[in-house]
Amino acid sequence: MITIISTEISGFHEIRAAYNETAKTVTFETFIDLSVGKLIKIGEVTLTKQEIFIMLKYFYDAKDRCAL
Repeated sequence: MITIISTEISGFHEIRAAYNETAKTVTFETFIDLSVGKLIKIGEVTLTKQEIFIMLKYFYDAKDRCAL
């Protein structure tokens, strides 16, 4: 099942996520709409829950470092 998790920049940029229950992974896809009404895929990454938590920890730690 694909779920749109974020639409930003006036609807011209879209992130979709699909969960693979067998592999326990989430695939994120990034699309843009170049005003022709057709979405164009510009990127994709598949991550496990542990990898997502590691990425979030990195960003929270980076935010804390910049606040000093």
